[in-house]
Amino acid sequence: MRSINPDGSVTARARTLLYLLDKPLTPEEISQKLGQPLFNVKTSLREMVLSHIIDQKGERFVITEQGKEKR
Repeated sequence: MRSINPDGSVTARARTLLYLLDKPLTPEEISQKLGQPLFNVKTSLREMVLSHIIDQKGERFVITEQGKEKR
């Protein structure tokens, strides 16, 4: 399931994830809060990091300024 649309906008699911990242969270914490399988969350996180809307800090993920603009 894609998180970023071809036009660069984020999907509703990705937007929900961006709101969760007001504080740094691990993939496991995100998975639990969203009620989504961990492998789906990790796929979304990878895609969103490559799009520079979130960043990885150690084991946790945080929203970037670019990500805040996409919410």
